[in-house]
Amino acid sequence: MEQAWDQVCDGARLEGWAEATANGWGALVAWVAGPTNTRRVPAGVRDRHTEVLVMSDGAVVRQPSMLSDDDLASIDDDIDTYLAAAGVPPLPRGYTWFIRRPAQCPTDAAFWSAINHGVQEAAPDAVEPLELRLVLDGILRALYA
Repeated sequence: MEQAWDQVCDGARLEGWAEATANGWGALVAWVAGPTNTRRVPAGVRDRHTEVLVMSDGAVVRQPSMLSDDDLASIDDDIDTYLAAAGVPPLPRGYTWFIRRPAQCPTDAAFWSAINHGVQEAAPDAVEPLELRLVLDGILRALYA
């Protein structure tokens, strides 16, 4: 059977599950981790608060800003574009995604660090989503072994 996002079970966040970052990278890691290592929870209202960095008189000034519906849709579209470049179907909208941490990763920070270090060791020059998907496959197989 071919892998699909609808094979991921719904569930509450459990201890030992890392929240996938809300970007193409987090979605790609969730996809490669596979349905048995990924859960989804209906998302609440998305945080619209952000900061814009503006250069003013040679100094960086942080200005609060609010994301519009169009901004949020654009973010989701960018995630889907990244996934498509990796040969992955679009991420279903309206969920927060979680990835089971392997036993050797006791914290979310340790989990993401293991993945990022693995990519740097295996393919330091990899930048294309499809190439990163293949690299991630080996890294996650090793972590979940």
